[in-house]
Amino acid sequence: MSIFLALDQGTTSTRALKVAADGTASIVFSAAHAQHFAGTDRVEHEPEELLANLRAALSAAGEVTAIGLSNQGESCLAWDAIDGRPLSPVIVWQDRRTAAQVAALSPVQAEIMALSGLPLSPYFSAAKLAWLLENNDDVKDARRAGRLMLGTTDAFFLQRLTGRAATDITTASRTSLMNIATGEWDSRLCQIFGVPIECLPPILPTVGEFGDIDGTPLTASVVDQQAALYGHGCRVAGDTKITFGTGAFALSLTGPNRRPAGQNGLLRPLPGRSVAKPVMRQTVASMPLARPSTGPRE
Repeated sequence: MSIFLALDQGTTSTRALKVAADGTASIVFSAAHAQHFAGTDRVEHEPEELLANLRAALSAAGEVTAIGLSNQGESCLAWDAIDGRPLSPVIVWQDRRTAAQVAALSPVQAEIMALSGLPLSPYFSAAKLAWLLENNDDVKDARRAGRLMLGTTDAFFLQRLTGRAATDITTASRTSLMNIATGEWDSRLCQIFGVPIECLPPILPTVGEFGDIDGTPLTASVVDQQAALYGHGCRVAGDTKITFGTGAFALSLTGPNRRPAGQNGLLRPLPGRSVAKPVMRQTVASMPLARPSTGPRE
């Protein structure tokens, strides 16, 4: 019988769920990790601790048929593109150290919304990555040496676990650097935020070939809220889920016709795509119902 392993690397813990082909499931691993608060506006994680917990989850699961990975979303870091060594802490999605830099971009906020589908906010990854480039000497040195990789945590985990850095379209859609229409990194958005596009990992379909972990294929990588959308059985326009973790998030499939970005406060991330169906069949309207600036999030 095929057995699949779901790895969830979340804001407060890492968990592993084994699912059999008949739908039965069991949690085989759960471990919390440290939250580092370097200031009232800063929240960080230690990249190697998160990675160690993922490796422990894989070990606890034993032999499985295939693996899927969900990630925190906007949380991001810098690492060495050659050896995978982290060059910074993970700057967590809750971190607001870039509030002033983001406010300075207000003259182009309409352009950012039109291209990315996201409002201008320190919540998303773009300004955090730009902050690392401006304030971290190791990051500056790696860029000069042509060894810099910037991205969300999933890409870092994939490089260290499979040997290949990559992100998926759902996670990329939460950075403010991906063009919501093309599903690719956008040169104009990268220019606005000051993030070198050549330092970003490739964007892959959510379901596909992400490489192997000790011979077991990793066949899906997805951001946490879209993973929950799919996990709750949402498949057609109108299907909606609300999940309650650190924040409460409502996501609804809108169908192929995207709602205007920012309409009634709604955002429009993408639900995912697969190799077999490369055209996005649905878009998503989402709204954070409650999102504290600090504190845990599942």
